[in-house]
Amino acid sequence: IESPAFYGALQAIERLRLKAIAIKTDPVTGICLDELEKVVEQYDIKACWLMSHCQNPLGGTMPDENKIRLVEILAAKQITLIEDDVYGELYNSPKAPMPVKGFDKSNSVLHCASFSKCLAPGFRVGWVAAGKHATKIQQLQMMSTVSASMPTQQAIADYLSQGGYDGHLRRLRLLLEQRRYRMLQAIQTHLPKDVKVNIPVGGYFLWLEFEPSFDANTLYHFALERGVSIAPGAMFSTSSQFNHAFRLNSSFQWNGQTEKGMQIIGEGCRKLRRK
Repeated sequence: IESPAFYGALQAIERLRLKAIAIKTDPVTGICLDELEKVVEQYDIKACWLMSHCQNPLGGTMPDENKIRLVEILAAKQITLIEDDVYGELYNSPKAPMPVKGFDKSNSVLHCASFSKCLAPGFRVGWVAAGKHATKIQQLQMMSTVSASMPTQQAIADYLSQGGYDGHLRRLRLLLEQRRYRMLQAIQTHLPKDVKVNIPVGGYFLWLEFEPSFDANTLYHFALERGVSIAPGAMFSTSSQFNHAFRLNSSFQWNGQTEKGMQIIGEGCRKLRRK
């Protein structure tokens, strides 16, 4: 898995009692392929789970050359890739990025996506293009939940048949880009100047880092007591290596309340840095 990784992945691994190896991940280029190559040579890895686009929490999107090399590394060891691509529609590049699945020649990549991040969060309808694993996936789905809600699936199908989904996505991408830019301005205004922040090319996550002595867990409680929520770096790892970092969600409508929230976060950051 990636490091830092989506906390839902960490919870699933713990629940299933699996052993995982975390590979350092870059906010721009994604998972470190040199380190991954060493790990798959050393250990009997069965699967790799990562986000190829707008990674949560870093926000990065893998370049195509990295995707091609990733496929080659895993295919050589017959390792299945679970490509978590729930943010794949939220790109800001001129054209849609190619999923890792698009470079898969062995039909072993499971490409997973969802409508919950780009259409209706409450619907919880997603899908997987499972390749040679499709039959097994269907069996496991039948054993666990039978299927997703049929009325919800039908509602989405009816909406898609009207032909307005592409227009909705274009408007959504522009809106999220504008809100992300506004939050970046607020970070520059309200937070200490030594904060490091990633500049993603899509999605709605911003990853902020201070020096290793900074305690984002304390900042989390400081902000929460004042009605503001952040995601401390500890949520995205089973170790303490990201305690100096936190994730912000830039998708919210910008108004006086949002501005006040950024002021509170900035106040908390300055107090912590004076200790």
